[in-house]
Amino acid sequence: MQVKIKRRWSSPEPSALGLMTPGRRPAPGVFCWTERRAEEGETVRITLLIVFGALGTLARYGLQGLVQERAGSSFPAGTLVVNLLGCFLLGGIAEYAMRHLSVPPEWRIGMTVGFLGAFTTFSTFTFEAVRLMQDGEWWRGWTYILASVVGGMLAIVLGMRLADRI
Repeated sequence: MQVKIKRRWSSPEPSALGLMTPGRRPAPGVFCWTERRAEEGETVRITLLIVFGALGTLARYGLQGLVQERAGSSFPAGTLVVNLLGCFLLGGIAEYAMRHLSVPPEWRIGMTVGFLGAFTTFSTFTFEAVRLMQDGEWWRGWTYILASVVGGMLAIVLGMRLADRI
């Protein structure tokens, strides 16, 4: 005996392809949900992104907390230090990797997109800047924004120049 599942009025009937939107084609596979077999380079790249991303997240969590605890203020010094250091490292790694062929592309992606993408945090920077302004601390908010943006640009240039000398 087959039991028929009663559908709610808001549950559309799936299309013949099993999609919720009738008439739409299935989306192409993304990096890990695809019907084709991943090439060896893709597997290495995704693995490095996962590993470096996890390391970047842990590094940010540790350094941001340490700096903020030492600073002991409501000013987001931890995020500022993490983001400026990330800019410096990105400038240095990107410049060095572009000038020297000794760094394979999978590793460059792992270090920059994986580690530094997880290490730095634009969303936290923006949230903290907005919170400072909402709290009426306009001077501190704008100082934070300018220090982050201008300081980040200077840190990237400094990292690039240092990498040129190596």
